[in-house]
Amino acid sequence: MSSDRQLSLWIVLAMLFWGASWPIANILSNYINAHEFISYRYIVTTLTMVPVLWWMKLSFKIDLKSLLVASVAAVFLIYYSKYYFLSTKFSAPGLAGAVVTTLMPVLVYMLMMFSKQNKTQLKDWLALLLGIFGVLTTMNIWQFQLSDVVNGTSVYLLAAATCWALMSIVTTYAKTIAAATLSFYIYLMTALFDLLFFFEPTHGSIFAMDGVFWLNFLIVTIGSTTFATTVYFLGIAQLGSKRASVFTFLVPFFAVGLSVLFLNEHWYWTTILGALMTISALIMLNNIKLNPDNSQSLDKG
Repeated sequence: MSSDRQLSLWIVLAMLFWGASWPIANILSNYINAHEFISYRYIVTTLTMVPVLWWMKLSFKIDLKSLLVASVAAVFLIYYSKYYFLSTKFSAPGLAGAVVTTLMPVLVYMLMMFSKQNKTQLKDWLALLLGIFGVLTTMNIWQFQLSDVVNGTSVYLLAAATCWALMSIVTTYAKTIAAATLSFYIYLMTALFDLLFFFEPTHGSIFAMDGVFWLNFLIVTIGSTTFATTVYFLGIAQLGSKRASVFTFLVPFFAVGLSVLFLNEHWYWTTILGALMTISALIMLNNIKLNPDNSQSLDKG
């Protein structure tokens, strides 16, 4: 088996862990609150990233500008994590995962268009329109009243996707540091900020939690964050950013599938149809060719 194919299998596993984080957050919401989840998660993630950076032979040095970027990104990550957690607690986690993970890149592209970072063509507007309808179809929004849309858990979904999109754009300003090193500092600052300003333990020590809690907590911290992020960075380095990004289209389907399998969540054909529509839009927006020979080198696109 070629090294590219082996890496591709590892990336699929990483996407499985990313998808699993949605039903897992729902399970953990029965044990801890949102800011306990954020603090505990990113403390462990920061610690487990240390041997990863050492193994990848990356420096821990960071310049002042990159540290500022990491700090601002950490604020967005705290609020993303909060709304991600609440969306899985108060709505179907599979549906939440499908909506947010397809809406995030659409919002990133829209923000880049309006900030003039991307030159807009007619096909881009058509693709965005398709993506927006895809997200709305995934949410099955046609069955809601306007009051449900404004006041319901859809607000958590939109807030989570917006915070992630803003964080993604902020991180583009750190151009002199490796992505994995920047992620380490984002996780570190997220843990510090949340502990200092938001953390209010209300459920006792996590060391008194049962085995179900610890199994899910370790999966979402080490599996869904440290492992999945590291493998994805390796994929970008070896396969190129566009080829690696194709794998992220698996995440909404894994989120839905695992929620159906482990939480007995009901699934609807509109969820799958909407996800497919949005993924098609993202392929058009990013000019991705689903060809194994495409984009061998790391690029900034």
